[in-house]
Amino acid sequence: MFNPDDYRFLLIDSIERLRSKADSNHGEDLYSQGRQMAYYEILNEILINADAVGLTPKDVGMEGFDPESLLSTRKAA
Repeated sequence: MFNPDDYRFLLIDSIERLRSKADSNHGEDLYSQGRQMAYYEILNEILINADAVGLTPKDVGMEGFDPESLLSTRKAA
């Protein structure tokens, strides 16, 4: 049966896990840098889509999060 709370939990939990993985990835090598770019792309797209349907970053568990920070704080290989 359709339960909106289940979908909300799935969305928020997935975003929290993605953010955690992105924060723990330090871009030490090209593979890690590629993963960091993927995290950026995914999390940025979530914010864009949330805005398109009238949701705030807080609504999707991303209050105060700037996806650009994933790109600017990593070391170059």
